[in-house]
Amino acid sequence: MRGVVVCPEPPAAEAGRRIFAQGGNAVDAAVAAAFAQGVANPLGCGIGGHAAIQIYSATDETGLYLDALVSVGSESDPARFVRDLTGRSERVGRYLLKGDTNQLGYSSIMIPGFVAGMGELAARFGSGQVSWADIVSPAADLAAEGFAIYPYLATYYTFEGPDRPGYPDVFRKLASNPRAAALYLPGGSVPHQGHVLIQEELARTLRRIATADAQEFYTGGVGREIAEDLRAGGGPVTSVDLASYTVRTQMPLAMSWRDLVLHTSTPPTRGAVLLAMLRSVEHVDLTALGVNSPAYVDLLAQVTSRAFADGARMLADPVFASVPLEHLLSRDRAHRRSAPTTEPKHTTHVTTADSAGNMVAITHSIGSVTGSGVTTPGLGFFYNNFLGFFNPMPGHHDSMVPGKRAGGACPTIAFRNGRPLLAIGSSGGSRLVSAVFQTLINIFVHGMNPQEAVSAPRFHCEQDGVLYVEPTFPPDTVASLRRMGQELVTTAYMGCNQAIMFDGDTIRSGSDPRGGMGVAVV
Repeated sequence: MRGVVVCPEPPAAEAGRRIFAQGGNAVDAAVAAAFAQGVANPLGCGIGGHAAIQIYSATDETGLYLDALVSVGSESDPARFVRDLTGRSERVGRYLLKGDTNQLGYSSIMIPGFVAGMGELAARFGSGQVSWADIVSPAADLAAEGFAIYPYLATYYTFEGPDRPGYPDVFRKLASNPRAAALYLPGGSVPHQGHVLIQEELARTLRRIATADAQEFYTGGVGREIAEDLRAGGGPVTSVDLASYTVRTQMPLAMSWRDLVLHTSTPPTRGAVLLAMLRSVEHVDLTALGVNSPAYVDLLAQVTSRAFADGARMLADPVFASVPLEHLLSRDRAHRRSAPTTEPKHTTHVTTADSAGNMVAITHSIGSVTGSGVTTPGLGFFYNNFLGFFNPMPGHHDSMVPGKRAGGACPTIAFRNGRPLLAIGSSGGSRLVSAVFQTLINIFVHGMNPQEAVSAPRFHCEQDGVLYVEPTFPPDTVASLRRMGQELVTTAYMGCNQAIMFDGDTIRSGSDPRGGMGVAVV
C-alpha cells in the first residue's frame, strides 16, 4: 500500500514510513508517527497530553472525529486560583495568575487523553496487518537510541520568555525538576544542534505501553505510578479520573463551502472558528484582491478577529454548556461580518494518507513548552498544563469544572463529490486556526499545490487593530497596512501546517518549512 506521512519532526515521519513498509495503513502510520513525535519533540507534545483526531476510513466510507482532549481532574479547585487572577493573554489565550500556578507544576495538570485516543484510533481503524506493539515500538526505539537535536526542536527553547505573560519559559519550569533539567538543559543551558538526546525512561514507559495496551497508561502499572505521583505532588488528577477517562467518538462538525464539504473538530476545539472564517469569505472575490495585498490582508484580518471573538464568547465543552453552532456558522450572519469596516501555545500535527483512500489528521499537544514542567520519576514524559485555559471564576462557559474538556485544534478533511480530497492540520496555539484558514484558501481559491500553500507568507489577527505578520512581508505592504490603521507586530511564529491531497492517482503533500519538514513517502 502506498502512503504519505507529513509532520514537523523528521524522525517521526520515519516512524510512520516504517509502519507503511510493514504493511500498515494510514491509521497505523499516523499513530506510530504521533507517538514518535512525543519522543522527537518532547517539549511540545507527548503521552502526557491530548489529541484531536479527524479520520476518513475508506473501509467504512465514513468520517469521524475522535475527541481525546484533556479533561479537568476531579480534585481541581478553582477557588485556590481566584484570588490570584489578573487577566488573560490575548483574546483566546490563557488566564493569567500571580505565580502562574495554573501554568506550571502539579496544579496545572489535566487528565491526559493522548494514549487513549491513539489506542481507540488503532483498534477501530487500523489495518490489522501490524500489531499495537509494532506501532508503538518505533517511538520506543527512537527514545532508546536517541537522535541529534535538529533545528525545529531547537526553536522550541526560544518560544517563551519573561516578556510573554502566562507562559513560563523552560528554565523556570525545570528549575524545580533536576531530573528533567539534566536531560533537556544539559549543563544548565540549551543543548546545541547535533547534541544527541537519549530518553531512556521514556523508552521504558513506551515499551510497557507497547507490550500491554493503551489502558496500561490509565489502569495498569504506568497508570498506578502516575496516580501515586500526582497524589503526592498535590495534583488534581486521581486514579479514578484516569480509570474513567474515555475517548468521545463523534460525527465531525461539517459545512458545505464552495464545491466542498469540510469536516473539522467539534467544540470545545476551534473547528467552528475555522468554519466561521471560511463562511465569511465564501462570497468574496479574493482573487481580485490579490494574495497578501494590503486590502486582502486587512479583510482577512477582520474576518479572523471577529471569528475569534465569537469563539471566545460561544465555544465550550458541549457536555457542560449549550454551544450555538447554527448561529456561529449562519451564512447570512457570516457574510454581513465580512464586509470591510474601520474597525503560542505549542502543539504538533501529523497528517497521513494511503492509496486505499484513508486519511488521518491528528493535532496533539502538552500545552505550552514542556507543559507543566512535571515528570514522574522513572516515566520520562512531561504532563500537560492545559488548566490555564479555564476561567477560575464560576458561572462562565469556560469555568473550571471537573470533567470539562479543552482544546484549540482544528484538524480538517475536505471532501469533493463525497470523496476525501485533502487532510490538513497545524500546530501553533490560536495561530494554527489562521494557518489552516489561509492554507485552505491558498489551495481552493488561488490554486496552489499543497507545498506552495503551506509555504506562503502568513499573518494572524485575533483582536481588532493588532496584526501579526511574518518578516517576509514586503515593506510597502506593511506600510500600507499601517496607514489602514493596523498595529503591525512582526513574528516568525505562525503555526506549522501539514497537508496531504489526493490528485487523481497521485498523493501530493505539503510540510510547512516553518517546521522540520518531515515527509515520508512509501
